[in-house]
Amino acid sequence: MANIILINPCFSASFWSMTHSLPILGRQAVIPTAALALLAALTPAEHEVRIFDEAVEPIDYDEVARADIVGLTGMVVQRERMREIAGKVKAMGKFLAVGGPWITVQEDYLQGLADVIFVGEAEQTWPVFLRDWAAGGHQIRYEQSERTDMASVPAQRLDLLKLDRYLQGSLQISRGCPYRCEFCDIIVTFGRQPRVKTADQVIGELDAWYRAGIMAVFLVDDNIIGNRKALLPILDRLAQWQRQHGYLVSLHTEASINLADDEELLDKFVEANIRTVFVGIETPNPAALMETKKFQNVDQREQREGFCQEEAETFLLQRIHKIQRKGIKVTCGLIVGFDSDPPDIFDVHRRFLARSGIMHAMVGLLSAIPKTPLYERLKAAGRLDEKDPPDYGTNVIPANMSREQLARGYTELMRDAYEPDAYFDRLDDLYIRRRFYDNAEAVRVPNIPRCCKPNI
Repeated sequence: MANIILINPCFSASFWSMTHSLPILGRQAVIPTAALALLAALTPAEHEVRIFDEAVEPIDYDEVARADIVGLTGMVVQRERMREIAGKVKAMGKFLAVGGPWITVQEDYLQGLADVIFVGEAEQTWPVFLRDWAAGGHQIRYEQSERTDMASVPAQRLDLLKLDRYLQGSLQISRGCPYRCEFCDIIVTFGRQPRVKTADQVIGELDAWYRAGIMAVFLVDDNIIGNRKALLPILDRLAQWQRQHGYLVSLHTEASINLADDEELLDKFVEANIRTVFVGIETPNPAALMETKKFQNVDQREQREGFCQEEAETFLLQRIHKIQRKGIKVTCGLIVGFDSDPPDIFDVHRRFLARSGIMHAMVGLLSAIPKTPLYERLKAAGRLDEKDPPDYGTNVIPANMSREQLARGYTELMRDAYEPDAYFDRLDDLYIRRRFYDNAEAVRVPNIPRCCKPNI
């Protein structure tokens, strides 16, 4: 039997961490990292497992000292903390196993610290490793030869989580995305053929969160509508479950913008009580969307006939507003720093965001993740900052502006997007002006005077 400690490093303050707002809600983190609770479920019963999520509790290094195996995961934004933890664990002479999104794309990042690494999915390789370790003959690198069959994935070990410290639960329905955005590592890790759990699995896991007293669950799929045919019966079962439980559990998820073009899917989202959808808008600049192969965000007619900035923005805004009219809140990701971005791209983003009615936008600098097509292209062109962490917040050296211009423009855009008047103008647009004028283009109506606006 092995005593196993699994660790998720803390995140620095970011869009997803909600570091400064969570204390208002009496919580310490948004959602638990599903990977560790799933890894625990994949661990044979004869082993003892404990999870330390730094987002909600400090690592107990006395417990680590008693462990036989320490497992460490992490995303790109956690990599520096991963290195710090790995250094402490190895200084204690502990056996360190590392997996997750970052080590999958940068396999040598913890070279000399990790005893074994796991590349990609680990449903098959983790149990194999435990058997190899027990026999004294483990490999130093494990990678599955086949993608995981989602129907075989067990439910997370919720009993190992400090559930009262999280704002929401997390549930994964599918893995993979059919699109091929140049900057994205999802297709590197999970592939382009979306694989989906059964409806029984999904309902079983949702029941578990409900029984644990969690009334909000994030469906953490990177693009939940990637396999529409498989998703439809799951949405029907979710709607049935919601009716039986009085719609007490709100669901939140991520999807591509073409959700707006599917009336049936939108209605099923509403029936399933999916209240928020995070959409990868990335940019209102059509040339940049084409450059990064984000074709689903560009009007097909424009692809044939040429691009007009105003028409490209209108194409995206119409779809955002359609989702919003269903009563679903839209949050989004925006990126600056594409090769096609001119120096005035920041003003384009400001205008777009003001017209969108999107209150919460994750604005980021374009970054090149190892193993992605973007990384390979920029590396071949000598346009990567190999320093870690890189200067100016990104490893991408922009094409049409200086790195100083990009960093300054990004910082000012972030400041302006969340300046109180700008934020509450978007709120007013979404919940007040459009109700009065019943028009998806109501953003063009003169602002309601601040003195007439209700306290929210």
